[in-house]
Amino acid sequence: MEDNDVQLKIQSLKLKRINELNRKLKEELARERITASNACLSIIDYATSHKDYAIPEVWGYPMAGSNPHRTNASGLHRRAHREAGSADNTCCTLM
Repeated sequence: MEDNDVQLKIQSLKLKRINELNRKLKEELARERITASNACLSIIDYATSHKDYAIPEVWGYPMAGSNPHRTNASGLHRRAHREAGSADNTCCTLM
């Protein structure tokens, strides 16, 4: 009797493992896929429509004052200048 119980447990574990694998395969099959050529076209479209100033040979240099990474720098400079009360035009003090 115990031998039958062990075999039944083993079979149920095998069935559970197969069902889990089947579920994972169904999820993977349902995932949205695109062809490699469409993915390449998407990358090319993005690269040609977004300027990357890290490659100045292609896109040139950014216009003066158009650097999006410096938008908050002037406010930081003024605040640091007021807090430090320094007379020079630097934003930082080295110790």
